[in-house]
Amino acid sequence: MAKKTITNTSATTRKDLGYLGIDFQHKLVKLFIEDPSFFTTINPIVDQNMFTEDVLRRIVGFIKDRYNESGIPPTYVDLDLYIRVHVQDIITLDTILSTLQVLRDTDLVGQDIVKEEADKFFKQQNLTKAINKAIEIIKEGNASKYYDIEELIKGALETNVGLDMGYNPMDGIDEALEENYRKVIPTGFGRLDKALYGGLGAGELGIIIAPSGVGKSSATTGFAASAATYKCKDNDYKGYKVLHIHFEDEDVNIKRKYYGWITGVDAIDLSKPEYKDEVKARLKSDLSEEAKMIKENVWCFHLPSGEVTVGRIEQIIKQGISRGFKPDLIIIDYFECLETESTDKNDSEWTKEGRTMRKLEALAHKYEAGIWCPIQGTKDSFDKEILGLSSGGGSVKKIQIGHVIITLARTQEQKKNHRVTISLEKFRAGRMDDSVMPNVKFNNGTCRFEIDEEEDEALDFIAQQEEITMQRARENAVDSVRKSRRNKM
Repeated sequence: MAKKTITNTSATTRKDLGYLGIDFQHKLVKLFIEDPSFFTTINPIVDQNMFTEDVLRRIVGFIKDRYNESGIPPTYVDLDLYIRVHVQDIITLDTILSTLQVLRDTDLVGQDIVKEEADKFFKQQNLTKAINKAIEIIKEGNASKYYDIEELIKGALETNVGLDMGYNPMDGIDEALEENYRKVIPTGFGRLDKALYGGLGAGELGIIIAPSGVGKSSATTGFAASAATYKCKDNDYKGYKVLHIHFEDEDVNIKRKYYGWITGVDAIDLSKPEYKDEVKARLKSDLSEEAKMIKENVWCFHLPSGEVTVGRIEQIIKQGISRGFKPDLIIIDYFECLETESTDKNDSEWTKEGRTMRKLEALAHKYEAGIWCPIQGTKDSFDKEILGLSSGGGSVKKIQIGHVIITLARTQEQKKNHRVTISLEKFRAGRMDDSVMPNVKFNNGTCRFEIDEEEDEALDFIAQQEEITMQRARENAVDSVRKSRRNKM
């Protein structure tokens, strides 16, 4: 078979690529086989459906399958054997092997240009896919999804074949060893903040698992208020910017939760004659520092349940940034009220949930903000003394993505006594030494967690005993070394 030769480099970039047509695609797939390092680099973004010929799509699919199995890009010999094993139809097999021979015989003059143009090709194919998806969204007539179109187009254009050289772990030693290497936003509950080394980190996704009625909304409102009114060590108010997105609670209910947190008066009692005037005075007074900080640092959005995508939330973030309000903490109350994301109409709900949670994680990272996002517990999580990860309803994928995962459990007895059990189930950034916090005081109406004085004393005592034990262990280790040295002398 005669070789297909392209000798004119200039023509390769324009005419013979067609532009980026079938000749270019043949050369690109040939490079996949003959340049293992090139394929290894771009494999994560290669989709066989990007190629226009069915037989070429099949070959790319085989290359990726074989690579995923062995970890090494296949040679022509490997591919030939692999294809013969996996294709039973004789006619189809002949067609694929014939095209494979065409690739062997294709001249790779201008391969550097093909590599350079690969970026354009993938952008072109992704952009085409994004535009088709955008057309589908417009045809649906769901205005809430229009915000996703920008992200689709942007995502397509961000495809980058350029080599990401990563980083060397020995670079930036001083920075990595800084005490404040992880910027944290406190929850306001001292024991939980201690367990989280200060709180939820910027860029981290925090998930709260709890059944309905236990206090997910109250807990996140308390986290928001505590962050907004945070005091530095010198007792000066610093405060973090908080974006609070809620779906099911009415605006007035959210307001009353914040008022309850500020005043210490249960939200349900705020309007009672014996409290109302005092509460008003406290909230409006210039002496109320916490009220002033919440007014300055918290912005709430009430959005329709089931109609809002992560793209819409990002638009709100961008809107805030353009007005000088960049959130340090984002509350999304709660996950099941979001519209789940899909790239294929055949995607399962579990796949959609995982993809949506992954987008929330990316959002946290992109804007260097902590995100607290509660999820509903399963129906069998009611009236339990403690909950684990399995209590999260729906897709396991959405739970796996969280950086921090806590559960809130409450028995009927605990409900009567305003108590809850907190369990730290996952913490990527550290150990989980104090993972279970049983019978914590928690008032849904004031959105505050508290620790009994005797519990505080007990915790201090335990910490002291642990320090004594560790000190004794260190002393014993030193003594052991000294004795060993003396024996050798």
